[in-house]
Amino acid sequence: MRGSLRILGNGGLFSFSGCFRNKTLGAYRAFVTDLRRTVVLRFAERTIVVSPSEPEDFVRELNATSHG
Repeated sequence: MRGSLRILGNGGLFSFSGCFRNKTLGAYRAFVTDLRRTVVLRFAERTIVVSPSEPEDFVRELNATSHG
């Protein structure tokens, strides 16, 4: 989220949530409470940034679910 411009939403009071834009990700939605634990989810129509408590486990579970 570094270098992001907040388009609409909350930019740091307990969370970063709303619509943002930066050069790397383009336009995206964020639901982040911990900037050190972010995961970027890229879909055909949108990009979402979240901060699960255990990012590695979250990604592992997503991969297991998407592969069958």
